[in-house]
Amino acid sequence: MHWPRSVREVNNSAVGRGSGGSVTDDGKVLFANSVGACVPLHARAQVHSVFLCACNIETDSGELVTLLAPGSGNLPHGIRCALPFAPLYTRLRQGQAATLEGAALRIPVVNFVMDFSRAAVWNGTVAASPGLRGAGVQGALRELCGTLRARAPDQGVAPALFSSGSPHSTLERALVARMAQTLPILARATETNDAGAVVSALSALVGLGAGLTPAGDDFIVGYYAALWSRSCREPGIAALLRALAVPIGQLSLHTNAISRQMLHDALQGHFAERLTEVVRCVCDGGDVAGAAMRALEVGHSSGADLLCGLLFGYSPTLIARLIHASATDHHFGNRRAAHAATIAG
Repeated sequence: MHWPRSVREVNNSAVGRGSGGSVTDDGKVLFANSVGACVPLHARAQVHSVFLCACNIETDSGELVTLLAPGSGNLPHGIRCALPFAPLYTRLRQGQAATLEGAALRIPVVNFVMDFSRAAVWNGTVAASPGLRGAGVQGALRELCGTLRARAPDQGVAPALFSSGSPHSTLERALVARMAQTLPILARATETNDAGAVVSALSALVGLGAGLTPAGDDFIVGYYAALWSRSCREPGIAALLRALAVPIGQLSLHTNAISRQMLHDALQGHFAERLTEVVRCVCDGGDVAGAAMRALEVGHSSGADLLCGLLFGYSPTLIARLIHASATDHHFGNRRAAHAATIAG
């Protein structure tokens, strides 16, 4: 059971349920200032993984709830603390039993309590696109494309789109090659609303890459955010999302638990705050570059991979052309490098 669906999102910010609290005098209770709408109300759980300023709690049903430090972007399955706290890794360990009950997360063995009874609820839905042919949206997508071209790291998905440097490792070269091969196919499938072909293409991306959230998974989540945004005005995209729900859910079993939760949320139309901010700016005429820069701060390349997927989902044919040009640049760049090496030898 999750938070009541009567709570709605206003301007893509957390709403309802009053203000967040503070740490009590004895330091044993933390208060959350926001809670994701997908966080279960009642569940038995255990600590899954612990980091400096975040911790993942896995319920018996397989959902992953993330404790977040203040200043972190909201998540559909996130609980964000109101005030700073001591590093979680000093207290929490993988496997410790936990419960979600009475609008609180408890880890009894270390007397840890996170109270979210007064927290605002974050829905994480995306703004509806006013239509992709409008000058405003087209300009916003060009701005997003330009920001990614200039600021995205030379790892992850971006090199496949923008020729942003040669991949440094064998794994990165394989990732770029897979993306360059797969994305034109995915573009055609998306433009024709061919669910079977979309599933086939996405199967080549699930779990692709290294890290807590592999680049292929981040790309898929961004792609889904664009589809959900488009679905309000495009019945074909809405039908495509319905057709993809079960098979993509099955594909998510082929990646790790953190990515799997992110993909499951995307299937339901719920996304991280940094991503929804960019969507809102694209659709409503906000500061696209500023929102994109904030999203790029997520992980080493995860933010860029999410935004590459978002850009692709809004304009698959455009991105397919970029990939073709990028592949050509890499091909001739490699030939030039080989020729130079021959001359030098």
